Amino acid sequence: MMELTSYVFSFENLIQDNFLYVDKTEYIWKLFQQKRSGFFLSRPRRFGKSLTVSTLKAFFEGRKELFKGLAVYDKPYDWKKYPVLHFNFGDCSAMMNTPKLLQEYLVTKINQAARIHGLSPEGTDPGLRFASLIELLTSSGEQVVILIDEY
Repeated sequence: MMELTSYVFSFENLIQDNFLYVDKTEYIWKLFQQKRSGFFLSRPRRFGKSLTVSTLKAFFEGRKELFKGLAVYDKPYDWKKYPVLHFNFGDCSAMMNTPKLLQEYLVTKINQAARIHGLSPEGTDPGLRFASLIELLTSSGEQVVILIDEY
């Protein structure tokens, strides 16, 4: 029997560790079909936003094997791997109460995302560094998926 949990926020871990998953991938598929440039998903605390973001990350990384038995698995989708930038700002504390501290925090987050892709964006300003990272990721013609959690 599958175990129910509310403390696993990683879709990959939830599936691989055989926890009960309420399949919401049909809704992800419907979102994907809208071909919009952005979505804002807002829900109350503890309502599954982080798990949904993690599910979207696996979907856009082309991790089809994780979706076996779920609604989206047999959809007409090529499971193309997109470059995904996943930012979780859950560790941003009230201690970052000056523009300088916030800028340093943002640059650190951008650097972490760049390292995952083996890239070194230019610029010291967070906005310029982020733009540089996106430019590097799109240089091959791919669209970039940006996921933001705990904003």
